[in-house]
Amino acid sequence: MIVYLSGGMSGLNYKEQLAWRNKFIKNMLFRIGVNTDVKFFNPPLYYSPNQPYHNNEREVMEYELDRLRKSDVVIVNFNMPKSIGTAMEVAVARENRIPIIGVNELNKSLHPWLVESCLRICGTMDEAEKYLTDYFLLGRGTKYKV
Repeated sequence: MIVYLSGGMSGLNYKEQLAWRNKFIKNMLFRIGVNTDVKFFNPPLYYSPNQPYHNNEREVMEYELDRLRKSDVVIVNFNMPKSIGTAMEVAVARENRIPIIGVNELNKSLHPWLVESCLRICGTMDEAEKYLTDYFLLGRGTKYKV
């Protein structure tokens, strides 16, 4: 299983772009064990607005959307609800029937299409981690309690 970690990056430094993603990965590996077949795609490790390794933005977009299409589930951090890149990732995931779990920790107002594109929107990362683990990794959906 491949989990794609989507969320706004522009305006954040490299450390901030990685912070929630690295914490999510660490917490998930603690939950499910490090000897797992679950892989995480962490976009800033490949392309970051603050680390200009790319020649143009199309290169970034094509690479990340290709990785997104190969993912099994998407975690979206709505930390920056006006992020165009995040909105495009949500649209591409929805179009490819990839389940989307949104996280809106700051309870920001989200466009209705972002809300409707998500299978579930969680209020915390912990809730998203539990939901991902129970429904997608362990198949215990009926036991899930929020």
